[in-house]
Amino acid sequence: MPRVTRRWWLSTFAVGLLMGCPRPVPRDDGGPPPIVDAGPPPMTDAGEPAINAFDGPITFNDEAVRYVDPSTLSAGNTPCRAPVLVHVTSVVDGDTFHATGVSGAFNGTVRIIGIDAPEIAHDGMPQDCYGPQAQSFTRQLDEHLVWLTFDTECFDRFDRVLAYVHTGPDEGGFWERQLLRRGLATTLSIAPNVTFEPTFEADESRAASANAGLWGSCP
Repeated sequence: MPRVTRRWWLSTFAVGLLMGCPRPVPRDDGGPPPIVDAGPPPMTDAGEPAINAFDGPITFNDEAVRYVDPSTLSAGNTPCRAPVLVHVTSVVDGDTFHATGVSGAFNGTVRIIGIDAPEIAHDGMPQDCYGPQAQSFTRQLDEHLVWLTFDTECFDRFDRVLAYVHTGPDEGGFWERQLLRRGLATTLSIAPNVTFEPTFEADESRAASANAGLWGSCP
């Protein structure tokens, strides 16, 4: 071959030997997928997140939620993770749903911290009083964007992600408080994720005093 072409071919071959072929990076283990922090996106003209009271219908503004500054959201005193923005893909019951990360590798089951919703019928077990109502309420999150914030521990023994759930930065956007104030759940305090225990207990007390939801309907 011509001198120039041969020199170019030998140079290219040598570079290939040094660099090697690209290889996929293996996963470290088969455990839960990592939570990739979304971080605060740039500001846009998406408007403000919907403001919801503790009664009446729930409204959403997904585009505005996307641009919420996550540092303004309620989180544990020593959170195990930075906040992450997720898309709710399906709801299991009043306190559990599946979600995928908006930017990142998150794909898992979320167990809402600090509350316990009545059970729905499953695995041959009958439903609890007000279980379907709690499930129906949390199903409003389906196909919407929510922010997850965290407390000291990120996973339970079932490898579910333990998180606080937010549809906006106001108190009505704190999903745990919506469930408690409407009488759709009771408090469940499991150390060390107890940062909001006093707030949640006060919400439960108000619902019980008003006979809201399960407090006025269940024995």
